[in-house]
Amino acid sequence: MLEAPLKNLRISHARYDAAMSALRDAINLAGAQGTCIPLLGPTRVGKTDLIEAICNELVTESAGPGYMLPTPDLIQGFIRPKPNDAEIYAAITRAMGARVAPNTKLAVLQDRVQELIYQRGIKFIVLDECSHCAEPGANLTRRAAADHIKTVIDQSGAVVILAGLPKFERLIDQNEQLSARSMASIYMLPYRWSDQEDRQEFVAVTHSIFDHLEDVGIELEFDPLDMTRRLYAATGGRVGLVVELIEAALKGRLTLEVLSRQDLQKGASTRLQTSSDMPAIFAPEVPQDTVLARSYAMVMRDAGLRLPNPNSANELHAFQQAEDEVTAA
Repeated sequence: MLEAPLKNLRISHARYDAAMSALRDAINLAGAQGTCIPLLGPTRVGKTDLIEAICNELVTESAGPGYMLPTPDLIQGFIRPKPNDAEIYAAITRAMGARVAPNTKLAVLQDRVQELIYQRGIKFIVLDECSHCAEPGANLTRRAAADHIKTVIDQSGAVVILAGLPKFERLIDQNEQLSARSMASIYMLPYRWSDQEDRQEFVAVTHSIFDHLEDVGIELEFDPLDMTRRLYAATGGRVGLVVELIEAALKGRLTLEVLSRQDLQKGASTRLQTSSDMPAIFAPEVPQDTVLARSYAMVMRDAGLRLPNPNSANELHAFQQAEDEVTAA
Protein backbone atom coordinates (compact mmCIF):
# COMPACT_ATOMS: atom_id res chain seq x y z
CA MET A 1 0.00 0.00 0.00
CA LEU A 2 1.20 3.51 -0.80
CA GLU A 3 1.56 5.57 2.37
CA ALA A 4 2.15 9.04 0.94
CA PRO A 5 1.23 9.41 -2.76
CA LEU A 6 2.08 13.13 -2.77
CA LYS A 7 5.27 12.93 -0.72
CA ASN A 8 8.19 14.72 -2.41
CA LEU A 9 5.93 15.59 -5.36
CA ARG A 10 7.02 18.99 -6.64
CA ILE A 11 4.24 20.70 -8.56
CA SER A 12 5.25 23.29 -11.12
CA HIS A 13 2.74 25.95 -12.13
CA ALA A 14 2.71 29.53 -13.42
CA ARG A 15 2.86 31.34 -10.04
CA TYR A 16 5.61 29.02 -8.79
CA ASP A 17 7.65 29.26 -12.01
CA ALA A 18 7.40 33.07 -12.13
CA ALA A 19 8.51 33.45 -8.50
CA MET A 20 11.35 30.96 -8.97
CA SER A 21 12.56 32.82 -12.06
CA ALA A 22 12.42 36.17 -10.24
CA LEU A 23 14.27 34.69 -7.26
CA ARG A 24 17.03 33.29 -9.47
CA ASP A 25 17.38 36.65 -11.24
CA ALA A 26 17.60 38.50 -7.91
CA ILE A 27 20.26 36.11 -6.61
CA ASN A 28 22.30 36.51 -9.79
CA LEU A 29 22.06 40.30 -9.57
CA ALA A 30 23.08 40.24 -5.91
CA GLY A 31 26.38 38.60 -6.76
CA ALA A 32 28.80 38.39 -3.85
CA GLN A 33 27.52 41.51 -2.09
CA GLY A 34 25.34 41.26 0.99
CA THR A 35 21.73 41.94 0.18
CA CYS A 36 18.16 41.10 1.23
CA ILE A 37 15.59 39.41 -1.04
CA PRO A 38 12.03 39.40 0.36
CA LEU A 39 9.78 36.50 -0.73
CA LEU A 40 6.23 37.37 0.27
CA GLY A 41 2.72 36.01 -0.03
CA PRO A 42 -0.30 34.69 1.90
CA THR A 43 0.06 31.66 4.13
CA ARG A 44 0.14 28.25 2.46
CA VAL A 45 0.42 29.69 -1.02
CA GLY A 46 3.56 27.65 -1.76
CA LYS A 47 6.46 29.79 -0.45
CA THR A 48 7.92 26.92 1.58
CA ASP A 49 8.06 24.62 -1.45
CA LEU A 50 9.78 27.38 -3.38
CA ILE A 51 12.29 27.90 -0.56
CA GLU A 52 13.09 24.18 -0.45
CA ALA A 53 13.63 24.11 -4.21
CA ILE A 54 15.89 27.17 -4.33
CA CYS A 55 17.90 25.91 -1.36
CA ASN A 56 18.53 22.58 -3.10
CA GLU A 57 19.55 24.48 -6.21
CA LEU A 58 21.89 26.94 -4.49
CA VAL A 59 23.66 24.91 -1.84
CA THR A 60 27.22 23.79 -2.40
CA GLU A 61 29.80 22.48 0.02
CA SER A 62 33.14 24.04 0.73
CA ALA A 63 35.67 24.14 3.54
CA GLY A 64 35.31 27.48 5.28
CA PRO A 65 38.22 29.14 7.11
CA GLY A 66 37.30 27.39 10.36
CA TYR A 67 36.65 23.88 8.98
CA MET A 68 38.89 21.26 7.38
CA LEU A 69 35.93 19.30 5.97
CA PRO A 70 33.43 20.76 3.49
CA THR A 71 30.18 22.15 4.92
CA PRO A 72 27.10 23.64 3.18
CA ASP A 73 27.42 27.32 2.27
CA LEU A 74 23.65 27.81 2.74
CA ILE A 75 21.64 27.73 5.94
CA GLN A 76 17.87 27.61 6.30
CA GLY A 77 15.89 28.51 9.41
CA PHE A 78 12.80 30.28 10.68
CA ILE A 79 11.81 33.04 13.08
CA ARG A 80 9.79 31.90 16.07
CA PRO A 81 6.54 33.65 17.09
CA LYS A 82 6.76 36.70 19.35
CA PRO A 83 10.47 37.28 18.66
CA ASN A 84 12.70 39.44 20.82
CA ASP A 85 15.90 41.25 19.87
CA ALA A 86 17.91 38.03 20.07
CA GLU A 87 15.64 35.83 17.93
CA ILE A 88 17.03 36.71 14.49
CA TYR A 89 20.54 35.76 15.63
CA ALA A 90 19.20 32.73 17.50
CA ALA A 91 17.38 31.55 14.37
CA ILE A 92 20.59 31.76 12.33
CA THR A 93 22.53 29.97 15.07
CA ARG A 94 19.95 27.16 15.22
CA ALA A 95 20.03 26.88 11.43
CA MET A 96 23.75 26.09 11.67
CA GLY A 97 23.00 23.30 14.14
CA ALA A 98 24.43 25.14 17.15
CA ARG A 99 22.67 25.26 20.50
CA VAL A 100 21.26 28.53 21.84
CA ALA A 101 21.18 28.64 25.62
CA PRO A 102 18.21 30.39 27.26
CA ASN A 103 18.78 34.06 28.14
CA THR A 104 21.97 34.30 26.07
CA LYS A 105 22.94 37.96 25.86
CA LEU A 106 22.35 39.72 22.57
CA ALA A 107 25.98 40.79 22.14
CA VAL A 108 27.16 37.21 22.69
CA LEU A 109 24.75 35.92 20.03
CA GLN A 110 25.76 38.61 17.56
CA ASP A 111 29.45 37.75 17.92
CA ARG A 112 28.73 34.03 17.69
CA VAL A 113 26.68 34.40 14.51
CA GLN A 114 29.40 36.49 12.87
CA GLU A 115 32.07 33.95 13.85
CA LEU A 116 30.07 30.89 12.70
CA ILE A 117 29.17 32.47 9.35
CA TYR A 118 32.83 33.34 8.74
CA GLN A 119 34.13 29.93 9.83
CA ARG A 120 31.68 28.03 7.63
CA GLY A 121 31.91 30.30 4.61
CA ILE A 122 28.14 30.92 4.52
CA LYS A 123 26.97 32.64 1.32
CA PHE A 124 23.19 32.27 1.63
CA ILE A 125 20.91 32.69 4.65
CA VAL A 126 17.25 31.72 4.19
CA LEU A 127 14.79 32.60 6.97
CA ASP A 128 11.08 31.79 6.91
CA GLU A 129 8.26 33.27 9.02
CA CYS A 130 9.98 36.66 9.07
CA SER A 131 6.65 38.47 9.31
CA HIS A 132 6.59 37.49 13.01
CA CYS A 133 8.93 40.47 13.43
CA ALA A 134 6.22 42.80 12.09
CA GLU A 135 3.29 41.46 14.12
CA PRO A 136 1.72 43.24 17.11
CA GLY A 137 2.85 40.48 19.51
CA ALA A 138 6.53 40.86 18.65
CA ASN A 139 8.80 41.69 21.58
CA LEU A 140 10.90 44.08 19.55
CA THR A 141 10.12 47.12 17.47
CA ARG A 142 10.03 47.02 13.69
CA ARG A 143 12.97 49.38 13.58
CA ALA A 144 14.98 47.11 15.87
CA ALA A 145 14.15 44.07 13.74
CA ALA A 146 15.21 45.92 10.59
CA ASP A 147 18.44 47.03 12.24
CA HIS A 148 19.27 43.45 13.25
CA ILE A 149 18.65 42.18 9.71
CA LYS A 150 20.83 44.99 8.34
CA THR A 151 23.57 44.03 10.78
CA VAL A 152 23.48 40.39 9.63
CA ILE A 153 23.68 41.47 5.98
CA ASP A 154 26.58 43.86 6.60
CA GLN A 155 28.59 41.50 8.78
CA SER A 156 28.06 38.34 6.72
CA GLY A 157 28.08 39.70 3.17
CA ALA A 158 25.56 36.93 2.47
CA VAL A 159 22.47 36.92 0.31
CA VAL A 160 19.66 36.87 2.86
CA ILE A 161 16.32 35.53 1.59
CA LEU A 162 13.47 36.50 3.93
CA ALA A 163 10.11 34.78 3.48
CA GLY A 164 6.87 35.81 5.14
CA LEU A 165 3.55 37.58 4.84
CA PRO A 166 3.20 40.81 2.82
CA LYS A 167 3.10 42.88 6.04
CA PHE A 168 6.85 42.27 6.34
CA GLU A 169 7.44 44.62 3.41
CA ARG A 170 6.36 47.57 5.58
CA LEU A 171 9.13 46.73 8.05
CA ILE A 172 11.64 47.01 5.22
CA ASP A 173 10.15 50.15 3.67
CA GLN A 174 10.09 51.98 7.00
CA ASN A 175 13.83 51.53 7.50
CA GLU A 176 15.82 53.50 4.94
CA GLN A 177 19.07 51.61 5.51
CA LEU A 178 17.51 48.14 5.20
CA SER A 179 15.46 49.27 2.21
CA ALA A 180 18.69 50.34 0.50
CA ARG A 181 20.08 46.84 1.02
CA SER A 182 16.95 45.09 -0.26
CA MET A 183 15.95 44.05 -3.73
CA ALA A 184 12.38 44.28 -5.02
CA SER A 185 9.98 41.98 -3.17
CA ILE A 186 9.00 38.78 -4.95
CA TYR A 187 5.35 37.87 -4.51
CA MET A 188 3.55 34.53 -4.67
CA LEU A 189 -0.19 35.21 -4.91
CA PRO A 190 -3.27 32.99 -5.10
CA TYR A 191 -4.97 32.35 -8.42
CA ARG A 192 -8.07 34.42 -9.18
CA TRP A 193 -11.03 32.39 -10.47
CA SER A 194 -12.58 35.26 -12.44
CA ASP A 195 -9.38 35.73 -14.44
CA GLN A 196 -9.45 33.30 -17.37
CA GLU A 197 -5.69 32.62 -17.44
CA ASP A 198 -5.57 32.18 -13.68
CA ARG A 199 -8.58 29.86 -13.74
CA GLN A 200 -7.13 27.73 -16.53
CA GLU A 201 -3.81 27.42 -14.70
CA PHE A 202 -5.49 26.48 -11.41
CA VAL A 203 -7.63 23.88 -13.18
CA ALA A 204 -4.60 22.48 -15.02
CA VAL A 205 -2.44 22.12 -11.91
CA THR A 206 -5.27 20.60 -9.85
CA HIS A 207 -6.04 18.11 -12.61
CA SER A 208 -2.36 17.20 -12.79
CA ILE A 209 -2.55 16.22 -9.12
CA PHE A 210 -5.65 14.12 -9.82
CA ASP A 211 -3.84 12.47 -12.74
CA HIS A 212 -0.93 11.63 -10.46
CA LEU A 213 -3.26 10.02 -7.92
CA GLU A 214 -4.82 7.87 -10.62
CA ASP A 215 -1.37 6.95 -11.96
CA VAL A 216 -0.43 5.52 -8.56
CA GLY A 217 -3.63 3.48 -8.42
CA ILE A 218 -6.12 5.66 -6.52
CA GLU A 219 -9.65 5.73 -7.94
CA LEU A 220 -11.33 9.14 -7.81
CA GLU A 221 -15.03 8.99 -6.94
CA PHE A 222 -15.78 12.52 -8.09
CA ASP A 223 -15.78 14.63 -11.24
CA PRO A 224 -12.38 16.41 -11.48
CA LEU A 225 -13.78 19.75 -12.67
CA ASP A 226 -16.49 19.70 -9.98
CA MET A 227 -13.86 18.98 -7.31
CA THR A 228 -11.55 21.67 -8.66
CA ARG A 229 -14.23 24.31 -7.96
CA ARG A 230 -14.70 22.95 -4.45
CA LEU A 231 -10.99 22.93 -3.75
CA TYR A 232 -10.73 26.49 -5.04
CA ALA A 233 -13.53 27.55 -2.69
CA ALA A 234 -11.76 25.83 0.22
CA THR A 235 -8.33 27.31 -0.52
CA GLY A 236 -8.94 30.67 -2.18
CA GLY A 237 -6.73 29.70 -5.10
CA ARG A 238 -3.66 28.53 -3.14
CA VAL A 239 -2.06 25.51 -4.80
CA GLY A 240 0.05 24.75 -1.73
CA LEU A 241 -3.07 24.39 0.37
CA VAL A 242 -4.76 22.22 -2.27
CA VAL A 243 -1.93 19.72 -1.83
CA GLU A 244 -2.26 19.87 1.96
CA LEU A 245 -6.01 19.20 1.84
CA ILE A 246 -5.59 16.22 -0.47
CA GLU A 247 -2.83 14.87 1.76
CA ALA A 248 -5.11 15.28 4.82
CA ALA A 249 -7.92 13.46 3.01
CA LEU A 250 -5.61 10.58 2.10
CA LYS A 251 -4.30 10.26 5.65
CA GLY A 252 -7.87 9.84 6.90
CA ARG A 253 -8.43 6.82 4.68
CA LEU A 254 -8.10 3.23 5.86
CA THR A 255 -7.12 2.31 2.32
CA LEU A 256 -5.66 4.39 -0.49
CA GLU A 257 -7.61 2.63 -3.21
CA VAL A 258 -10.41 5.22 -3.44
CA LEU A 259 -10.77 8.96 -2.76
CA SER A 260 -14.22 10.52 -2.51
CA ARG A 261 -15.80 13.95 -2.05
CA GLN A 262 -16.62 12.99 1.55
CA ASP A 263 -12.94 12.16 2.17
CA LEU A 264 -11.92 15.60 0.94
CA GLN A 265 -14.58 17.27 3.09
CA LYS A 266 -13.27 15.42 6.12
CA GLY A 267 -9.68 16.34 5.28
CA ALA A 268 -10.56 20.01 4.79
CA SER A 269 -12.59 20.13 8.01
CA THR A 270 -9.63 18.65 9.89
CA ARG A 271 -6.96 20.81 8.25
CA LEU A 272 -8.63 24.24 8.07
CA GLN A 273 -9.52 26.63 10.85
CA THR A 274 -12.59 27.79 8.91
CA SER A 275 -13.99 24.25 9.06
CA SER A 276 -17.56 25.50 9.53
CA ASP A 277 -17.61 26.47 5.82
CA MET A 278 -16.59 23.01 4.61
CA PRO A 279 -20.00 21.24 4.71
CA ALA A 280 -21.44 23.85 2.31
CA ILE A 281 -18.42 23.77 0.02
CA PHE A 282 -18.49 19.96 -0.20
CA ALA A 283 -22.28 19.61 -0.24
CA PRO A 284 -23.91 17.95 -3.28
CA GLU A 285 -24.54 21.36 -4.86
CA VAL A 286 -21.42 22.86 -6.43
CA PRO A 287 -20.36 26.26 -4.93
CA GLN A 288 -21.23 29.27 -7.07
CA ASP A 289 -18.79 31.84 -8.43
CA THR A 290 -19.63 34.29 -5.63
CA VAL A 291 -18.40 31.73 -3.07
CA LEU A 292 -15.15 31.33 -5.00
CA ALA A 293 -14.69 35.10 -5.28
CA ARG A 294 -15.29 35.58 -1.55
CA SER A 295 -12.75 32.85 -0.73
CA TYR A 296 -10.11 34.55 -2.88
CA ALA A 297 -10.92 37.95 -1.37
CA MET A 298 -10.60 36.63 2.20
CA VAL A 299 -7.15 35.19 1.46
CA MET A 300 -6.00 38.49 -0.04
CA ARG A 301 -7.41 40.66 2.74
CA ASP A 302 -6.17 38.38 5.54
CA ALA A 303 -2.70 38.77 4.04
CA GLY A 304 -3.09 42.56 3.98
CA LEU A 305 -3.10 42.70 0.19
CA ARG A 306 -5.18 45.09 -1.89
CA LEU A 307 -7.98 43.49 -3.88
CA PRO A 308 -7.96 43.99 -7.66
CA ASN A 309 -10.79 45.75 -9.44
CA PRO A 310 -13.82 43.43 -9.60
CA ASN A 311 -14.68 41.84 -12.94
CA SER A 312 -18.42 41.63 -12.30
CA ALA A 313 -21.22 42.75 -10.00
CA ASN A 314 -21.12 39.36 -8.26
CA GLU A 315 -17.41 39.68 -7.64
CA LEU A 316 -17.88 43.24 -6.37
CA HIS A 317 -20.46 41.96 -3.87
CA ALA A 318 -18.15 39.12 -2.78
CA PHE A 319 -15.21 41.52 -2.33
CA GLN A 320 -17.34 43.92 -0.28
CA GLN A 321 -18.54 41.05 1.89
CA ALA A 322 -14.95 39.96 2.53
CA GLU A 323 -13.92 43.54 3.36
CA ASP A 324 -16.79 43.80 5.86
CA GLU A 325 -15.83 40.52 7.53
CA VAL A 326 -12.17 41.53 7.87
CA THR A 327 -13.19 44.92 9.30
CA ALA A 328 -15.58 43.29 11.77
CA ALA A 329 -12.88 40.87 12.90
